[in-house]
Amino acid sequence: MTPDIELNGVPIELSMRNLSELSADGTGTGWKTLNSLVLGYEKWIEELEKESTTLPSHFATISVSHILKCKSCLIRMRQGIELLKNNSDARDAFRLTNISMLLQQITTKQLIRRQLHWSAAKDQVVPNGEHRSPWQIFNSNTEETSRLGNWRAFQIAFLLMSLQGITNPKHADREIVDLIWFPTGGGKTEAYLAVIAYCMFFQRFSANEDDLLQRDGTNVLMRYTLRMLTTQQFQRAASLICCMEYIRRNASSHGLRGISGQRFSLGLWVGGDGSPNKIKDARSALAAFKRGDEKGNPLILTECPWCRAEIGRCEDSAPIKMDAKIWSKLRVKGITESGTEGPLLHCPDTACEFGKANYQSWLPVEVIDERIYESPPSLVIATADKFAMATYRPKAGALFGRRELRGTGTVEQVSYPPSLIVQDELHLISGPLGTMYALYEGIFERLCSVPSDGGTLIVPKIISSTATIRGAADQINSLYARSQLQLFPSPGLTMGDSFFGKYAKDQNGHLKSGRLYLGIHAPDYGSILTTQVRTFSSCLFRPWEFQPNDRDPWWTLLAFYNSIRELGGARTLFDSDIRSRLKFIFNREAFAHQDRRNLRIVEELTSRLSQAEIVGMMDQLGLPYDAQNNKSTVDACLASNIIEVGVDIDRLSLMAVVGQPKTTATYIQVTGRVGRRWWERPGLILTLYNPSKSRDRSHYEQFQSYHLRLYERVEPTTATPFATSAILRGLAGALSCWTRQFSRAPVSNYSEFELELEFAYDLLRKRCEKVQSIADQARSLDALERVFKDLKKKWSSFNPQEWEHFPQQISGEYLMLWPGQFATGIQKKRGCVIPSSMRQVDRSAELEITQGYASEESA
Repeated sequence: MTPDIELNGVPIELSMRNLSELSADGTGTGWKTLNSLVLGYEKWIEELEKESTTLPSHFATISVSHILKCKSCLIRMRQGIELLKNNSDARDAFRLTNISMLLQQITTKQLIRRQLHWSAAKDQVVPNGEHRSPWQIFNSNTEETSRLGNWRAFQIAFLLMSLQGITNPKHADREIVDLIWFPTGGGKTEAYLAVIAYCMFFQRFSANEDDLLQRDGTNVLMRYTLRMLTTQQFQRAASLICCMEYIRRNASSHGLRGISGQRFSLGLWVGGDGSPNKIKDARSALAAFKRGDEKGNPLILTECPWCRAEIGRCEDSAPIKMDAKIWSKLRVKGITESGTEGPLLHCPDTACEFGKANYQSWLPVEVIDERIYESPPSLVIATADKFAMATYRPKAGALFGRRELRGTGTVEQVSYPPSLIVQDELHLISGPLGTMYALYEGIFERLCSVPSDGGTLIVPKIISSTATIRGAADQINSLYARSQLQLFPSPGLTMGDSFFGKYAKDQNGHLKSGRLYLGIHAPDYGSILTTQVRTFSSCLFRPWEFQPNDRDPWWTLLAFYNSIRELGGARTLFDSDIRSRLKFIFNREAFAHQDRRNLRIVEELTSRLSQAEIVGMMDQLGLPYDAQNNKSTVDACLASNIIEVGVDIDRLSLMAVVGQPKTTATYIQVTGRVGRRWWERPGLILTLYNPSKSRDRSHYEQFQSYHLRLYERVEPTTATPFATSAILRGLAGALSCWTRQFSRAPVSNYSEFELELEFAYDLLRKRCEKVQSIADQARSLDALERVFKDLKKKWSSFNPQEWEHFPQQISGEYLMLWPGQFATGIQKKRGCVIPSSMRQVDRSAELEITQGYASEESA
């Protein structure tokens, strides 16, 4: 499926540079390309209407529905263009969005990573090569930038569709949940990054002196489910934010409109295993990193998002006669202590815009929770389950524009809350996580809402994306209590053409190669391990016979396993059996000893790695094969479902899937990690079926029919936020989360919180009535009332002395009890177990070692 489309046989080019120069009079190349895109889409819809009249009668209803949805997209695109013509703030924000996205492409695709090394001439650790500014490359407009800076048609169309909902808070589009549905590798991320950039620019341009609230707090929330995905998107978003911040700092000198407010910034808000929660934790982790005790950068970023100079630890040998302690301090670059601020990130190259001596000019990136609460970033990237911590850390209310007035204990709204929420990989918000997420969502959406002049609530705009989903409308209603869903691109009459995405064909009309799936079922080997040895050895041998320039796509084998246990068993094969088998193949093919391939680097990519190690592993996987210097290229990577989303490494083309994954969505997402540049390096997926598992055998028997209709087999997602079990586990946490955002009074002062507790209960009760079916409402409302009354009684009657303490002290009197921590019987009776993560849905059990079952002999 290609997002590159043609109009009248000519490929459509949507230049970011041209669109960044939109004139106020509506003339020029940029306006012409936008109008031609919309006109081409309109003509395509007209052709659909003509074709639909020839369809059999049983297709009539669904064809009309599809055409109406396409027309809805067309209307919104036209409205977006009209807005740009009539609103100067929107037009200026749109222009700067295009500049920022082009600068981001130059940074990520034109510049190369500059590794740290010891320079004897400068007597210090420096990045290699000369510093190159993306702005200078952009301003030169040379041939090297001509290959960059073009939108895919669906990306700019989606941005046009989103303009009204972002710009006008009272517009009907604000209530619509937009879902970008496009195959993996199609460019969904850049589509919503563009909307994010526009939203933040427009917020600054629309600020005025009469505003009661500031507009430079947190403007956008991006939520992910897996830390692999969060980390990957964090690196990409950091580049965009740096481009925007560069424009803000230098707008006047570059002839651009000035931007008010504080700096544009990015925050990473994940669990303590991913990034430091406290400044003291960051200092300890940095000290360990300098000593070499920690493998990866504790502050996550591994390179400057502006010029790509490496941030981290120089791996060169220490200079002769240099003391080890001195070397440990000198070798880490890009992270510097700054008094009470704690460790801060900056570019290690002093020639860079973000590497100057003044720390105010350093990288606008925050990864420490304490600093995020103190200075809420413009864009916050978080894991979805992290939001449950807002109950335990009320300072997190700063992300919603709520701050405590110094010394008063009163919390007030000081800045606008996020007006845009982006939920990537929507299909993962399902099951237990989706249920807890949806229960809390009523609270968080209300925190992101502000009353308008007329008294009605202005709710945040919600954008989501996925490549694999079914039953999206029901899921959206469960998660966000919104009945309006706009799937984009809307489907046409056939699977192979939605105007913005088509089956790629050659000049003769034949389908081009994309990914090739090969099923392997070898029952005579008796063991799936033997099958792996034979298959992997062959895969590792064959690229050696290619020409050196053709080896890179096939050099690294990415092997996926459904469980850590299976992966661990296979890991030993690479240390013994596969090496032996590879040696046998080279002997059989009569290769001289010096001309053989040796397995140097076999790694794993699983949840057992720390966040910093995952970042390092991703960087290593991206290193291409080099016939002259191949010491760092990964030979094989064994991965668990952590790679299901977020691994966007274009060079990978070879994958093995060991055992059929549990769901089709997982299968599609996992295999979408390879062959992402299918037009020049198609992907090969080897699916190894276990002959001892009946499910695997069944999939092998239906291999062709299953893969021909793969997207049709995607399972519908589920979320049941107001099921009784969900209410019992999560409602007390959601109610407490709301009340703690309005006062910093002691928990014992119940009267301070009573009205807000009642408000939160009423809020979720109404949401339940909106989401739940009539048949299930009575049971859900009864459970809501029981949990609410229980929390209210415990709070008002038992007079708790503390909110919480980790871990609970036996003598403590708490309202909130940490899950999984020991609590006495009285504490359980007087307090409520409050989730600290939305993944905590299973009941905990205490394990005790006892002598009660000692044998008679020992007794």
